[in-house]
Amino acid sequence: MSTTNHINLCVQSAGSEDDWKDLYEASFPQDERMTVTEVRTLLASGTMLLHKTTDSHGGLQCFSLVTVLSNFLLLAYIATDQTKRSSGVGSKHMKALIDLLKKSYPTYLGLFLEIESTKEKNLPTAEEQARKRRLAFYQRLHCKRLTGKDYLLPSYTPGAAARQGELLWFEFNGPVGTDATLQAVISEIYTKAYNITVTDPSYVKVVGQFSAAATPATTSATSNTTAAATGTPSVPAEPAASPKQPEPQPAQDGDMNPKS
Repeated sequence: MSTTNHINLCVQSAGSEDDWKDLYEASFPQDERMTVTEVRTLLASGTMLLHKTTDSHGGLQCFSLVTVLSNFLLLAYIATDQTKRSSGVGSKHMKALIDLLKKSYPTYLGLFLEIESTKEKNLPTAEEQARKRRLAFYQRLHCKRLTGKDYLLPSYTPGAAARQGELLWFEFNGPVGTDATLQAVISEIYTKAYNITVTDPSYVKVVGQFSAAATPATTSATSNTTAAATGTPSVPAEPAASPKQPEPQPAQDGDMNPKS
């Protein structure tokens, strides 16, 4: 257990307590999250990991849920207590989480996550800014970003259209941004995290963009930050949230809405 400035930073939990449950249900819309029973079943099986950051009195400040897949990890959710947002605790939690996962899964490709698209057209100003803040949060932590290809977030509501999204990741063992590797990663996210078939329109459109030619399809977040690219003002110390996922759930720092 790591303690920083009187906080217990990124401590793994079995999930039997209710503090994370209450924040989870308050941070993410019902149609964009798994049931607590489903999450606890995955935690018990070891296919999902819960880490919590608490204060010196045990009060929950931030939590994350990570899904363990074949050779990579997927950040399903991250949420910070509303009273602690912009305090930096979300950034501290994420940095500690990445370090812990690198040590626990040294042969894995890295930690992947999804956010709602910052490039979608005709968004309300507030939503556009929220998405850019979320992207900037992960960019400050030096994530990689899929570029040059479309990415979709399938819905958990039957018949609902997929939303425009973006795929980000933190590398554990060097570059992973070849077409072949990313095609395999996205295929597994779609079929195992979203439980969709290979004939689903979202799968066909996104996975079908990748060829066997192993050419890099990424850019370093630090070389193309939101502030530099869009001229947006400085962002808060951490992001709000962005939702999703019945077997993972692509993450966000619970406040905007999400599912990163």
